[in-house]
Amino acid sequence: MKKAILFVLFMSFFGVKAQKVDLDRFYFNVNYQILPKEGVPYEKRTYSSTVKCGGAIQSYVDPATLNDKIRISGWKKVESGGTVQIELNLEDFVEKGATPGIRTDEKRDKDGKVISRKDYHFVTAKYATRGYAKVKGPVTPVAVVAKPVEQAKPAEAPPTTNRFLKNAVIKKDTTSASVVAAATEGFNLSFNGELEYKSSEYETSSAALKDFYINKGAIRDQMLRSFSDNSMSTFNSNVNSTYGYRAKSDNEILWILDAKSDEGKTQIEAIQAVKALFATMKADEPIDDLKSNMQPLIEYFDSLKTKYTEDNKPSRKMRYSAYFNLAVIYLMLDQPEKAITESEKLIENDYDKSDGKAIIEKANKLIASFKAAKTNTTHNPVLK
Repeated sequence: MKKAILFVLFMSFFGVKAQKVDLDRFYFNVNYQILPKEGVPYEKRTYSSTVKCGGAIQSYVDPATLNDKIRISGWKKVESGGTVQIELNLEDFVEKGATPGIRTDEKRDKDGKVISRKDYHFVTAKYATRGYAKVKGPVTPVAVVAKPVEQAKPAEAPPTTNRFLKNAVIKKDTTSASVVAAATEGFNLSFNGELEYKSSEYETSSAALKDFYINKGAIRDQMLRSFSDNSMSTFNSNVNSTYGYRAKSDNEILWILDAKSDEGKTQIEAIQAVKALFATMKADEPIDDLKSNMQPLIEYFDSLKTKYTEDNKPSRKMRYSAYFNLAVIYLMLDQPEKAITESEKLIENDYDKSDGKAIIEKANKLIASFKAAKTNTTHNPVLK
């Protein structure tokens, strides 16, 4: 009996350390910005644009409609004299001609001998396009100073029984300002090229040509629409990758202990707090309060690294979850250096090392993005 009691006490003391450890994925939502290649001061994020269209283009869309489609995320559009000035000109769209074509389908026997052959006829039409975009704006920012500025009195969250949310304070309205100096130059885009249309296939050349000429006008309109829409898409993508603060929403994962033990219950509570706190994250608002509110959770996950120290698989899995969760949290809180530190420890822990390498790669990309945009956050205010 004495030995049995000692064994029970031993197992109780070591808890998870002596048990099989199962980890489950837990998803939570994050909102942030994809940063631009060029950093521009907040108060100078204005752009203006003019659009011209050749006669053929205007048969599909007018310049004013295209102008309305020009957007730089996070920037304010003004009538003229913007920090970034855009000139877009879709000059021409010309049909070059239609050509019949043949595709031959052959069937062969097991020896490779052709046993049947059938021709399929189609029409190929080509269209020449001409257009350009000129973007005049700052391209070489040389300094940055960023400072969060409070604009509203903090609003406290409602009472909660969750230990990790008990002291959390969430402010409703904040903004930030930055100051940079930049040289004014710009870049150009060309929309000169050629589009090709290929018809369906028919049994005779005459049938293919007849169908093409019956639908020639509709086909031309379709290709013209493609030229206009693709040009606008290409332009907006380029100008936003250069200057825009594009909002993005993602699902991230943490690893949680799947157990009914006290540790398992605490982890569920912690994970629920993570989800609740990150639900307050907005792409265009500072996250200083979120960082502060996350501190008890960071301390909890950090404590697991010294709580489970044995050199066995269950303990390594618990340490892995701690390192992984901390690395992901730091990355989402715009702290890539800390994410790298935790990822390096994850790799040293020798369990699922590839996850550590993947997070380090993401963190280094974020550091490079910060450097290019001359900022230290993926949460920048929108100029309105």
